[in-house]
Amino acid sequence: MKRVAIIISLFLMFCQAAQAQLQIQTHKEKIKDFPQKVTKVVLTGEEELDAAIRDAIKNYWTISAYELCSEEEFDSLKTNDNYYFLAVADGGEGLRRWYLVKGGNAAPRKVQDMLMVASVAICPADGLSGREETLLPPIACLLQNLISKAIGSTYGGSGLTISNPRKAVSKPLYLCQEEFSRRTPVPDENLCTKKNIHLVSADQADQIILDAEDAAVCFVVAPVLPVNGDAFYVYLVDASTFELYYFKKHKVSSKYGCGLMEEDLTAFLKGRK
Repeated sequence: MKRVAIIISLFLMFCQAAQAQLQIQTHKEKIKDFPQKVTKVVLTGEEELDAAIRDAIKNYWTISAYELCSEEEFDSLKTNDNYYFLAVADGGEGLRRWYLVKGGNAAPRKVQDMLMVASVAICPADGLSGREETLLPPIACLLQNLISKAIGSTYGGSGLTISNPRKAVSKPLYLCQEEFSRRTPVPDENLCTKKNIHLVSADQADQIILDAEDAAVCFVVAPVLPVNGDAFYVYLVDASTFELYYFKKHKVSSKYGCGLMEEDLTAFLKGRK
């Protein structure tokens, strides 16, 4: 009985850890050629999203050579193992994800079923947040960091951890007032002053990222119209370097709604003087 309890406890710990991590799925030997291959960046046909993708890739993609392509080109090239593909697709749970996959002779119809390198949530499935132009650059950088760690490890594994909120404790912390969940207490003025926390609008947070300030900025990728069972992701990044300090997946619930959770805030505040 005791052994069963231990196994269950370990299983639950693994599940909790996996939720807090970014998804990486392939063995090192399968993706070790990634830096030498061309990454085909697949455009969606949506003008606003494609503009954000072009800007993020042009200015921040450094891990491999890349070429932009249409969805039609992707369909014709996906069986070619000389290419990797970075494509946007519905990831379920109310969100779209960037999927980095490897081409191959038996490439299936859906990008989600191809040989997966990594995936990360980037925008709602039911529209856009309007912040993609600002948020895709840090997401592109953390995706590349994830790939680099996977290639350099013995086994990429599922859920490679690359976040550490304690690294941000010496920096100003910017939180979007409209991104708090309805059950998360907003820090009062005294705590904000003491802990170097600043409550700002989404536009102000985006400007801090655009200005590359030496600060930590939190943002949330969530469905436009979230329903129970959907997911949302909380990111904390360095506005100047795009280093990822914190990443957490949450489920939408009728009780808490969608947005920055109390456990996220607790993680951010831990160790701040």
